[in-house]
Amino acid sequence: MDVVTVPEGVIGRLLAEAQDDEVGLWEIVREVEARTGPSASTMEETLAVVRELLSHGLQAGDPPYSAGGYRAWADQAPDAVIDRIRREWVALGRTPNIPDIAWFGLRG
Repeated sequence: MDVVTVPEGVIGRLLAEAQDDEVGLWEIVREVEARTGPSASTMEETLAVVRELLSHGLQAGDPPYSAGGYRAWADQAPDAVIDRIRREWVALGRTPNIPDIAWFGLRG
């Protein structure tokens, strides 16, 4: 697999947003596509951003629109989070949108 370079500006914008609200996976996808356009590598580039956000202290969790609202997932190991998002994205069969798969919040 190719190494994906994540622009620091993208990480900074998403981390700043996380100070006020959860960040949806769909927003990360849009950031990636704004840089590169939709492509076959969108998923892997998005997951590289997710990994970077996790390393900066964000946690993956259920979408805030789900029953019970945003709740951090039990397993926050980066590989587990990435694998879960990849599996759910493939099962979804399309690019994630607002209510789909995962949101990211500050560790509480």
